[in-house]
Amino acid sequence: MVDRISTSLSQQLGISAVILQQARLSELQQQISLGKRILTPSDDPAGAVQILDINQSLSRLDQFQSNLNYAQNRLALSDGTLQSVTNSLQRVRELAVQGFNDTNSPSDKASIAQEMFQRLDEIVALANTKDGNGDYLYAGFKSQTQPFTGNAASGSFAYQGDQGQRLIQIGEGRTVADGNSGAEIFFEIKDKDGNQEDMFSTLYNLATDLSSDRPALEEAVITTATQPTIGDTVDINGLTYEFGSSIVPGSILVAIGGTTDITSSNLGFAINTQQGLANTDVTATVSGSNLTLVADTEGVGSINFIDGTSGDLSITSGPSVPLFDHLDQIDTAINRILDVRSQIGGRLNVVDSQNEINQDFKLAIQETKSQVEDLDLAAAISEFNIQIAALQAAQQAFIRVQGLSLFNLL
Repeated sequence: MVDRISTSLSQQLGISAVILQQARLSELQQQISLGKRILTPSDDPAGAVQILDINQSLSRLDQFQSNLNYAQNRLALSDGTLQSVTNSLQRVRELAVQGFNDTNSPSDKASIAQEMFQRLDEIVALANTKDGNGDYLYAGFKSQTQPFTGNAASGSFAYQGDQGQRLIQIGEGRTVADGNSGAEIFFEIKDKDGNQEDMFSTLYNLATDLSSDRPALEEAVITTATQPTIGDTVDINGLTYEFGSSIVPGSILVAIGGTTDITSSNLGFAINTQQGLANTDVTATVSGSNLTLVADTEGVGSINFIDGTSGDLSITSGPSVPLFDHLDQIDTAINRILDVRSQIGGRLNVVDSQNEINQDFKLAIQETKSQVEDLDLAAAISEFNIQIAALQAAQQAFIRVQGLSLFNLL
């Protein structure tokens, strides 16, 4: 027995068939317009999960590329900044060689020193360079703290950053340092004796020596403040000078005169006598009670002064750093910067290499995603045409079924 279908059910079945065909046609239209096979997880549950994993990998790669670009920009900026610092240091070195020439008058030397002071302020400003995000390049982890204070006017310099070095992830298991601390570049520079001296103080002392007309050799001034008593001694560059008429064996006699000026003159004569005998590399000149001691050999001579007794002699002006030592320290600073720039160049090479790796990896992932997600347009368009024909047939059938009524024959 065949069940009867009411007119109402017949209408509903016809409408449902048309709506179903329209829904499928609309889905095909969206797939074709987007070029994607999977629009919702229900289209392909396994493929949808795979696409989520792929999108997550692509997102990580995009973050790596963002980190990579950030590191590349900071490293390139740091390299350019240090190149400018090198240029300024080389200019100061040229000025020093020019300025300490004996043909220059004291006013000429002072004028040359003014440019050296300006170059010093320029280097301090370069050391306080910021990147595009407003972070200081050479402050370590304290990226929002100005790393260096001081200028040519004060002659006092300090580092306010830390020793931190930020590592930025630029790939799976791959990190790169985005810079070096300012202490490493500008402060932790040792002189020939192993003493630590910052780059700024080196330049300041050099310019100060030139502007005050200090000699290119090491110089110190000592003063006979009060008359020494018999038996008082003073050590100058390892030789012991003893004041009095009779002395301990191994000491050098210095007669005590009626005034401190005479005593200073006698000490100066004794020093120059030893210099003439090649026992010391120091030459003395006397002006009243002041003895100016000058090392004989640039970059080799040094002045050591020890008052071994009552302290009748005092240092009026401490030993200046000879020009050769200044230049040697500048060369050390330039070499330090070259070393850092070499490190930066190596990191930039790593960044470039990782960039190619990331691009290749991204392309491979995108190809995999395309295989899972992209639509076969030829097949989809064929199915779209078939679906249009099916929809048209469903619509025509619905219209014909609607016309099946005895009332149409009355």
